[in-house]
Amino acid sequence: MKFYGKPLFVILAFILNIRGYAQSVNDPDSRREALEADAERKGSEPEDDSYELNLEEFSRHPINLNAASGEDLVQLHLLNALQIANFISYRKLLGPLLTLRELQAVPGWDIEIIRELLPYIRVAQNEPIYTVLRKRWSGGNGTFLVRAAQVLEKSRGFKKPVSPDASYYEGSAQKIFIRYTYNYKQLLTYGFSGDKDAGEPFFRGAQRAGFDFYSFHFFLRQMGIIRAIAIGDFTVNMGQGLIQWQGFSLTKSSQSMAIKREAAFIEPYHSAGEFNFHRGIGICLQKGKWQSGFIISSQKISTNTESDSSGGEDIFSSFQNSGYHRTPAEIADRNNTRQISAGGSIHYLGNRFQMGINWIHFKFNRPFQKQDEPYNLYSLKGTLLTDYSIDYNYTLSNMHLFGEIASDRWRHLALMQGALISLNENLDLGFLYRNISPGYLSLYSDAFTENNVPNNEKGFYAGLTFRPVAGLQANIYCDVFMFPWLKYAVDAPSAGRDFFFQLNFQPTKTARFTATYKNEMKSGNNGDLNTATHEISLPVKQRWRVETNYKISGAIHFDGRIELLSITGNYTIPQTGFLGMAGMGFSKAGISADMGFTLFETDNYDSRIYAYEPDLIYNFSLPSYYGKGIHYYINFHRDLSRLISHKAGHFRFSAWLKWGQVYYRGVESIGSELDEIPGNRKSELKAQVLIQWQ
Repeated sequence: MKFYGKPLFVILAFILNIRGYAQSVNDPDSRREALEADAERKGSEPEDDSYELNLEEFSRHPINLNAASGEDLVQLHLLNALQIANFISYRKLLGPLLTLRELQAVPGWDIEIIRELLPYIRVAQNEPIYTVLRKRWSGGNGTFLVRAAQVLEKSRGFKKPVSPDASYYEGSAQKIFIRYTYNYKQLLTYGFSGDKDAGEPFFRGAQRAGFDFYSFHFFLRQMGIIRAIAIGDFTVNMGQGLIQWQGFSLTKSSQSMAIKREAAFIEPYHSAGEFNFHRGIGICLQKGKWQSGFIISSQKISTNTESDSSGGEDIFSSFQNSGYHRTPAEIADRNNTRQISAGGSIHYLGNRFQMGINWIHFKFNRPFQKQDEPYNLYSLKGTLLTDYSIDYNYTLSNMHLFGEIASDRWRHLALMQGALISLNENLDLGFLYRNISPGYLSLYSDAFTENNVPNNEKGFYAGLTFRPVAGLQANIYCDVFMFPWLKYAVDAPSAGRDFFFQLNFQPTKTARFTATYKNEMKSGNNGDLNTATHEISLPVKQRWRVETNYKISGAIHFDGRIELLSITGNYTIPQTGFLGMAGMGFSKAGISADMGFTLFETDNYDSRIYAYEPDLIYNFSLPSYYGKGIHYYINFHRDLSRLISHKAGHFRFSAWLKWGQVYYRGVESIGSELDEIPGNRKSELKAQVLIQWQ
């Protein structure tokens, strides 16, 4: 493949010529990289915006460090387990903090970490932890959001079918999302949401009630012995994710020390995703050093059903987790299976040592049976699944140990064991070993593994964070893994390894430079052989990335990125990819705008590159670039509060508008099947209105 030499030079020159004017910088890089890694791992854009919602609420009502528990600090997702343990020990030893400047004396808390935390933390004395329930119903923040998006070109699915049995989209091309929430300092929150995907009917046909998906949540925290209670939709997190994890998590990103799963047992769910949550009642209780939690849930889920060849009741062969109900076939699969679940946990919470037991049980109203393929030998069969686990963590000086051992009802085992070690103020190490049986089964789990689900894997991860001087940080990890049994598209036991190196340099508050190298090798079938079984290839995928971020005059910021990718190996046709991005943002007096340009060229879909770009608030845009083309966008935001008369107090009325277009060179259509668009351009328009009051 021939790269675009001249545009590459122009982008590089554009990035480097700004350097002399930089003055201040915001650092969202780690979050962006984590989202890109998650999108590439799962093959889809994330829809859970609870992390962003929590941070905004903490910016309004910062956490009081003198009253915060370890669980409160976990919600920020900015500190690792050892840093949290060090802070709790520091506060217990020396008493309440007098100023935020004291944080520099906490082991493992450097200037960069403190700077990231400052918008969300504060120090206050003699402040009550609990607020009586009747006071929580007023004085909180109300939020109402409406978002709409549409691809302007008409795809095949929206055209009139040529035959009666042809598949087509029964609804309009708009994607619509609404949400109302009330939040009182994270102690009381409730609300509802509705979501309609493009192509789904709206107030007609199969969706006479309007939206395809509705969600409601009521969540109460810190009421005496009641640590939390949830009614409606909520997520459940246990241990290290071997039996259940539905909340925010990271897996192999530039945050090389973020290897431990940490979250509250239950959390409210208020996102657009139609999968991976519970609907029912959950409660978490705490008395002294003992904490327990219990949940019960009953909900209808979408599955792909089939007739049983033996003449028995219908079975379902897979979970339909895309949330799409556009065609007659997809609508027929909507909410066609009843799922009942119950579970709980009991934990002892000591100062240095914590340990607990967890369990979760699922029952379906019809049997589950995957296709009869060799790689599905150990897959779930029947209507029942039960998992149990024991998890622990122990902090000793500068070392934090943690782990979980789990078993399903057939006694197949799964093990996770990790350690976080701070050797000195400049060097941190992290290690994680996992050994998960090919027969081990779980649902809605998300452990720190190479696979999307914890199953059929052995591996060892080692990570390192090194800060030799202020403003310079290196993040490194190496992960080796093997899969003892077959996998989809891998017709033999296989193995692989993953190496990552990133260097961050921040010479001033206004500028940041990042260089990244990643080398990944993982076995797979050789798709070129048209036989019943395949030769196993071992392709090596390498990435080189350089990024820069600048902020100018306090109102304008620039960022740029260049990324190269290559895939080589036995039985593998060499492939390459290139991506160059340049963006600019402006923000001042209630007006902000982002615009960006991306140039990409890859040999095929296998050499695609995921890239984060600014989008509407609480929404994500992580397109995968493949083929040859360019992409450009403009994202505009206006705070209209000043233009509307309102009573005194907090009030915000804001609007966003984003337009983007991608142009593919040398193609006659974009997409495939019902999503195929004639021509070589694809345009999308998004609009959003947000109203907030107190």
